Amino acid sequence: MRLKKTFIILGLVCCAKASVWAKTGKTFHASHHVVIASSSGAKIKADIADTPKEREEGLMFRKKLPKDYGMLFVFPKEGYFEFWMKNTWVNLDMVYIGWDKKITALYPNVAASTPKTTDADVARVGGQGQYVLELPAGAAKRDHLAVGQTLKFKVKIPRE
Repeated sequence: MRLKKTFIILGLVCCAKASVWAKTGKTFHASHHVVIASSSGAKIKADIADTPKEREEGLMFRKKLPKDYGMLFVFPKEGYFEFWMKNTWVNLDMVYIGWDKKITALYPNVAASTPKTTDADVARVGGQGQYVLELPAGAAKRDHLAVGQTLKFKVKIPRE
């Protein structure tokens, strides 16, 4: 299978809309959630971002995240995706997951940006996958996530 490299620049986290699981009192635009299970027994509740708009907004402008919370970005097909952490105000662990649900790359403690962070200094991370899981910094270590590990979850693959 031949994979086309795709670069997507996303500011992560939702501005005016937040997750029910993030306990902000508002509902994130994503109308669905998933529980992701790891082989170590961890269970991660995640909002699903599977539309272009949801993937663009991601976790932007949030000041904190619950420890057992995540956001799962679901893409129509596997590719190379780069996330640009503009307006992401919390440090995150970024987990890239292939079509087969195996972790392909893991970036712990990706630096948050602030309103004063210049565009050139905003963190960027990229990897191969069909899914990207964002977690609060430290969660990947706590949940014993590692490259090559298979995660269990069921989501619908979007068309766009």
